[in-house]
Amino acid sequence: MEEFIQQIIKNLANNGFPHKRVSLPTEKMFEIADGKGLSFNAVLDQLKEKHQITGEIGPDTIVFSLSQAGSDMFSKAQEMMSKMSPEEMQDLMQKAQDWLKK
Repeated sequence: MEEFIQQIIKNLANNGFPHKRVSLPTEKMFEIADGKGLSFNAVLDQLKEKHQITGEIGPDTIVFSLSQAGSDMFSKAQEMMSKMSPEEMQDLMQKAQDWLKK
Protein backbone atom coordinates (compact mmCIF):
# COMPACT_ATOMS: atom_id res chain seq x y z
CA MET A 1 0.00 0.00 0.00
CA GLU A 2 2.83 2.40 0.84
CA GLU A 3 4.19 2.18 -2.71
CA PHE A 4 0.78 3.21 -4.12
CA ILE A 5 0.55 6.04 -1.58
CA GLN A 6 3.98 7.31 -2.64
CA GLN A 7 2.85 7.23 -6.29
CA ILE A 8 -0.19 9.33 -5.36
CA ILE A 9 1.94 11.81 -3.41
CA LYS A 10 4.36 12.12 -6.34
CA ASN A 11 1.46 12.70 -8.74
CA LEU A 12 0.01 15.35 -6.42
CA ALA A 13 3.40 17.10 -6.15
CA ASN A 14 3.74 17.11 -9.95
CA ASN A 15 0.44 19.00 -10.05
CA GLY A 16 1.35 21.73 -7.54
CA PHE A 17 0.58 20.08 -4.20
CA PRO A 18 0.84 21.16 -1.36
CA HIS A 19 0.70 24.79 -2.51
CA LYS A 20 -2.66 24.15 -4.11
CA ARG A 21 -5.46 21.61 -3.93
CA VAL A 22 -5.22 18.90 -6.58
CA SER A 23 -8.00 16.72 -7.97
CA LEU A 24 -7.72 13.26 -9.49
CA PRO A 25 -10.46 11.20 -11.19
CA THR A 26 -12.55 9.26 -8.65
CA GLU A 27 -13.37 6.20 -10.73
CA LYS A 28 -9.80 5.81 -12.02
CA MET A 29 -8.31 5.98 -8.51
CA PHE A 30 -10.69 3.30 -7.21
CA GLU A 31 -9.94 1.11 -10.26
CA ILE A 32 -6.17 1.40 -9.81
CA ALA A 33 -6.42 0.58 -6.10
CA ASP A 34 -8.69 -2.39 -6.84
CA GLY A 35 -6.24 -3.61 -9.48
CA LYS A 36 -3.53 -3.62 -6.81
CA GLY A 37 -5.80 -5.50 -4.40
CA LEU A 38 -6.23 -2.44 -2.18
CA SER A 39 -9.21 -0.62 -0.74
CA PHE A 40 -8.97 2.98 -1.88
CA ASN A 41 -10.82 4.08 1.26
CA ALA A 42 -8.04 2.46 3.31
CA VAL A 43 -5.48 4.29 1.15
CA LEU A 44 -7.24 7.59 1.89
CA ASP A 45 -7.21 6.77 5.61
CA GLN A 46 -3.44 6.16 5.48
CA LEU A 47 -2.86 9.37 3.52
CA LYS A 48 -4.68 11.30 6.22
CA GLU A 49 -3.14 9.48 9.18
CA LYS A 50 0.49 9.25 8.06
CA HIS A 51 0.85 12.14 5.60
CA GLN A 52 -1.77 14.69 6.75
CA ILE A 53 -3.37 14.64 3.29
CA THR A 54 -7.16 14.59 3.06
CA GLY A 55 -9.14 13.45 0.06
CA GLU A 56 -12.68 14.71 -0.46
CA ILE A 57 -14.47 12.19 -2.68
CA GLY A 58 -16.80 13.69 -5.25
CA PRO A 59 -18.74 12.02 -8.07
CA ASP A 60 -16.08 12.84 -10.68
CA THR A 61 -12.95 13.82 -8.77
CA ILE A 62 -11.21 13.41 -5.45
CA VAL A 63 -9.84 16.72 -4.20
CA PHE A 64 -6.64 16.38 -2.18
CA SER A 65 -5.46 19.01 0.28
CA LEU A 66 -3.35 19.25 3.40
CA SER A 67 -5.26 18.54 6.58
CA GLN A 68 -5.16 21.27 9.21
CA ALA A 69 -2.27 19.56 11.02
CA GLY A 70 -0.33 19.23 7.77
CA SER A 71 -1.06 22.83 6.87
CA ASP A 72 0.25 23.99 10.25
CA MET A 73 3.42 21.93 9.81
CA PHE A 74 3.91 23.31 6.31
CA SER A 75 3.55 26.89 7.59
CA LYS A 76 6.00 26.23 10.41
CA ALA A 77 8.52 24.71 7.96
CA GLN A 78 8.21 27.74 5.68
CA GLU A 79 8.77 30.05 8.65
CA MET A 80 11.85 28.11 9.75
CA MET A 81 13.29 28.10 6.23
CA SER A 82 12.83 31.86 5.93
CA LYS A 83 15.20 32.27 8.89
CA MET A 84 17.96 30.06 7.43
CA SER A 85 21.20 31.35 6.00
CA PRO A 86 21.91 30.59 2.32
CA GLU A 87 24.42 27.92 3.41
CA GLU A 88 21.88 26.24 5.70
CA MET A 89 19.29 26.36 2.93
CA GLN A 90 21.71 24.77 0.45
CA ASP A 91 22.54 22.02 2.96
CA LEU A 92 18.84 21.35 3.52
CA MET A 93 18.17 21.18 -0.23
CA GLN A 94 21.05 18.72 -0.69
CA LYS A 95 19.73 16.49 2.11
CA ALA A 96 16.24 16.56 0.58
CA GLN A 97 17.59 15.63 -2.86
CA ASP A 98 19.63 12.79 -1.37
CA TRP A 99 16.56 11.54 0.50
CA LEU A 100 14.41 11.64 -2.65
CA LYS A 101 16.97 9.54 -4.54
CA LYS A 102 16.49 6.65 -2.09
